[in-house]
Amino acid sequence: MTTLNISIITNSPKITFSFLTIFFIGLGIRIYYFPFDLPLIMDGLDNFTYATAINYYGHLPVEWTPINNGWPIFLSFWFSIINLENTLQYMQLQRVISIIISSLIMIPVYFLCKKYFDEKIALVGVALIAFDPRIIYNSLLGITDSLFILLGITSLVLFLKYERKVMLISFILASCATIVRAEGLFLFFTLTILFFIKYKISKEILKTYIPCLVVFMLILIPIMDYRIEVAGYDGIFQRGTLGATQIISMTDSNDNSEIIDGLSLFAKYLGWIMIPNFLIFLPFGVILFFKHRKKETNFIIIFVVICSLPILYAYLRQAQDTRYLYALFPIFSLVSLYAVKSYLTKFTRKDLILFLIIVGILISSISFYEYKKIDYEQERELNEIAKKIPKNITGINHHHTVAKYISVTEISEKWPFVFYDETRKITYISTKNYKNLENFIFYSRDDLTHLMVDRNSELPEFLQDVYYFEEKYPYLDKVYDSKDSGLKYHIKLFKINYEKYDLIMD
Repeated sequence: MTTLNISIITNSPKITFSFLTIFFIGLGIRIYYFPFDLPLIMDGLDNFTYATAINYYGHLPVEWTPINNGWPIFLSFWFSIINLENTLQYMQLQRVISIIISSLIMIPVYFLCKKYFDEKIALVGVALIAFDPRIIYNSLLGITDSLFILLGITSLVLFLKYERKVMLISFILASCATIVRAEGLFLFFTLTILFFIKYKISKEILKTYIPCLVVFMLILIPIMDYRIEVAGYDGIFQRGTLGATQIISMTDSNDNSEIIDGLSLFAKYLGWIMIPNFLIFLPFGVILFFKHRKKETNFIIIFVVICSLPILYAYLRQAQDTRYLYALFPIFSLVSLYAVKSYLTKFTRKDLILFLIIVGILISSISFYEYKKIDYEQERELNEIAKKIPKNITGINHHHTVAKYISVTEISEKWPFVFYDETRKITYISTKNYKNLENFIFYSRDDLTHLMVDRNSELPEFLQDVYYFEEKYPYLDKVYDSKDSGLKYHIKLFKINYEKYDLIMD
């Protein structure tokens, strides 16, 4: 970060030093936990293969597109200007870009907090984001969230400057956020509502808003047209309409169990993400926030309410993930500062207390991360197991642990390449709704060639039974056992001998 950029943050050398210390510690933690030898999986892999295809073709693919394709489009630019040797290195580049963007979130969070609090207190808000264990872990996945949060909070911070030219940039960022994730549309609605609350409707004011609206739509329209052509729907307005229709149908139904379950899930995950640091500051901060409410803080309330709607919808659809709430973390950091400011009034040596608070946030975050972190040694073994899986597999039962790495073995080590669902050689067959192995094999035999089993409790009981009592199934030929490779994680792979199966079943 250059001296010019630092001066934009603050004119105080002490604050500058403190901010940069927090910034680089946060970045350093991300680098420390960086899984250098592991490939991307799941959503990160999907984003990677789409970004790779853009570089392969030199344009957006016409065969398929993820509906939220802003992040891989952004990645494809960096892939095109940085020359690396193989696929794994480009995967790691995706992670590097993700952790850098995750770290950059600290800058708009600082400006947001500084708008309402003293610079020193604002540093605590930065620390809450910099050291948050969930934000750190999420940045290592190489997925959309970091870019979406950065665009969203930067858009809000620029909007709150209330300068016409800057507002235009705010709406541009909101449009980019909408391409990254459809929830960005609610950011646009928020900015629009805040705009007309701040400025009453007049011809002069419309001269500011209409260009913002036009630019917002001009950025979206080409992407929407592309998505409709390739995927059949725009993934933004049509998705929002579908969501609204589903919610209305839920409310019209006599059975409100879906709504109750969704609200319970929302409350559950909202409570869970308070741990470890927000729990100390946010609940009391909310009380003080409303106690000292004024026009400027009302804008924050409107932002939270509107931007929470798509999050609530996700939980109404029974989403099982805390990541939907991460977009609100910058606001949680801001509101937490009301509690921090109140705590400081009880002490005379305020600088020392602020330092201890920031250190406490760092220690509690790392402790929580260490307690909840992924077992990377096991992940490495799962990756090695996936590499040893025979190439003649065409269909296998869905396995919660290894399947995510088997997908990676199907892609080329030489970059770039084209890979999407229709090019997959291996089919993963769901075991849902099956009560026994015989029926599962019988109704899946057109695709199913192998069974992968371990002691994982998420596997159905009949597959766990295969793991423990393989001798009971003479029509299963064991082709791989991870113990033979000297691995700690024990998993078995069986090929289904349909000739024996048919003889036994007859």
